[in-house]
Amino acid sequence: MRFSLDNIYTALFSILCFSLAFIGDQFYAIPNGINILLAILFPFIINKKYFFKSITKRPITWYVIFLIFILTKSVLLGYFLEDISVIKKLFQILLIIVLSLGLKPGSLDYLKSGIIFGTITAVFYSAIKIGILIINTASFNFTKGPLINETLPIQRLYLGLLCTISLILVIDRFFKTRKKINLFLGLIFILFVFLIAARIAIVSSILIIVYYVFSKIKSSKKYLALLLIAVATSTALILNGNLSKRFFHIDDDFRGFTEKIKTHEPRYEIWKYSYEILQTSSFFLGNGFNSTEEMLVSNYKKIPQLKKREWFIDKRFNTHNQYIDILLSQGIVGFILFLIFLIQLFRIAKRSEENLLLLISMLIYMMVYNNFHRVIGVFIFSIIIVFIFDKKYIQK
Repeated sequence: MRFSLDNIYTALFSILCFSLAFIGDQFYAIPNGINILLAILFPFIINKKYFFKSITKRPITWYVIFLIFILTKSVLLGYFLEDISVIKKLFQILLIIVLSLGLKPGSLDYLKSGIIFGTITAVFYSAIKIGILIINTASFNFTKGPLINETLPIQRLYLGLLCTISLILVIDRFFKTRKKINLFLGLIFILFVFLIAARIAIVSSILIIVYYVFSKIKSSKKYLALLLIAVATSTALILNGNLSKRFFHIDDDFRGFTEKIKTHEPRYEIWKYSYEILQTSSFFLGNGFNSTEEMLVSNYKKIPQLKKREWFIDKRFNTHNQYIDILLSQGIVGFILFLIFLIQLFRIAKRSEENLLLLISMLIYMMVYNNFHRVIGVFIFSIIIVFIFDKKYIQK
């Protein structure tokens, strides 16, 4: 009976990982439903001795302290109800970490397969939709606009992140077993992020490949490999118009590169006004998540261009940087607590090459997006922590 429950528990976690590539903005039923089932099974499969030993590990302890600080501050300062949406997502991370303690040794391989199969399914689904789009419109403009949302099951940034995570997982497997299939999957993930012009995913993927070139190739051949990577990347940037527009804004012939960034990159305006808020807000305790967003929206009214101003206000852009978001909303105290949690997480992750790359990739993405404001961001962040808490490395 116990063996059967363990298998069911692992299967549910694997399905959760598979579903990440299809959560999107609305499709939350499957992951949330799986969480409920996992919580029901958890008391029947957990090893209490291991649970109490693991729950007191430093990363979890510091994350709990971080949560208690946010919760207590929001209640005492009177903006708990306004921030409850983000606070619930932060507690969702803790829930998934706790539930993962019920997984048995060796189960993480099934979870990793779930992510890989889910991502490759999303890639082929998107490729079919893109093919239909090209046939119907005789063009393929993936720079910006609603066409992106029509062809991808989730946001481009998060699908790019899942491709990056899957790339790390299949490269790690490539050095252990089934080299041909893992090499094929790795190439698919790399080509796809170039196809959809997912900038941060492209940069992350190149860094990952360069890392493996330096760590696995000991001879001078690694310099030839680096040259080939540089040539392939340059060729892709030249031949793929979407990439050139996304990276260099070549469709704007009237401005220099710096002015193009100021004009076409929303994060330039977002981070500029975030800095202004930092200078006028509560440095120690912050403003709360909702108030920070309201202050940003209010500052967007200063944008001189009418169309751009209305777009920013209508979209209600948040800080688009998880670190800035925590600094503004929770102050320097909350920011330091969060950094301590990440440092403790890093100390465990560095014991495994694969886990270290997963964590670094996640931290890079958090520089351009607020993961804790979206359900999919919360789930992906949580699953990476689950991988880092691999029992064989915890026990060491």
